[in-house]
Amino acid sequence: MNLYQATHAQVTPSLASELRLFGIYCVAGIVALLLQTTVLHQLTGGRVIPDLVLILCVYLGLHEHNVAGVTGVFLLGYLLDSFSGSLVGLNAFAMTTVYLVVYLASRRLWMDNVLSAVSMAFVGSLLKGVAIVVALAAYLTVDRVTFQAAQILLAEALLAAALTPAVFAVLRRAKRFAGVS
Repeated sequence: MNLYQATHAQVTPSLASELRLFGIYCVAGIVALLLQTTVLHQLTGGRVIPDLVLILCVYLGLHEHNVAGVTGVFLLGYLLDSFSGSLVGLNAFAMTTVYLVVYLASRRLWMDNVLSAVSMAFVGSLLKGVAIVVALAAYLTVDRVTFQAAQILLAEALLAAALTPAVFAVLRRAKRFAGVS
């Protein structure tokens, strides 16, 4: 037993609070998927689209260190593949990779401030792009990544980092409203 365990009583969440939390994540995932694949795609003309699903995956990686968190991230990636019409499993692989990196970083570093959340969203977005390129290169012939693709990847990473505080604030407020903290 370490000092933290001796001074802090472990609180077991009730089934009702777990179900409320599950509902919050489901609604957030559905809203993020719908916005990302329809509304934001039309508003931006399909060029640089904010990756709200990735931000939600980073949130889950920072706050849900259990099987439900990784399962939710995989399902979000799989649903994003289904909704966007891309290769099935590509986003599921990339989102799970991002979750794993964020989870491992949050276990070793203090990640309870805005700067760390923004930096993890930026790194996660870049990692997602690299994971997709690597997965595509394994199955298709990808000769080179163009400068324009790198610019779009960087722009999407900056946009994800910029939107992270707002998305995290909405999720925190929804959890507080539902009585789940």
